Amino acid sequence: MNNVVFEYLDELSDIVDVIGILILMFGFLKGIIELIKTEIKALNKKENIYASIQTLRSKVGLYILLALDFLIASDIIGSVVHKTQDELFKLAIVIVIRIVIGYFLSKEITEIREYSKEDSE
Repeated sequence: MNNVVFEYLDELSDIVDVIGILILMFGFLKGIIELIKTEIKALNKKENIYASIQTLRSKVGLYILLALDFLIASDIIGSVVHKTQDELFKLAIVIVIRIVIGYFLSKEITEIREYSKEDSE
């Protein structure tokens, strides 16, 4: 019974990992499409490229943050299955790194949005 639960948790961890990666890829794909549109508008001098790219960075950053949340959840679920001290130590390091990245990325997104609000007023 216990092995069956661990097998399901291991599969769940993999599924959550894939969801996180898909969110990341989707955000980057949307970002690339928006960047191309922004560049075309800039060539026609119809748009302020700096403000548009800052907004784009903010949007892509949100997808990165969401993907990081899923990847952290996957790591936590995986740690339940693989309870060795080495695995827990690696998990702690990965989670700390991802949280620090998420914190600074979130802070940067907030600053970009505040700057964009000031710039549009």
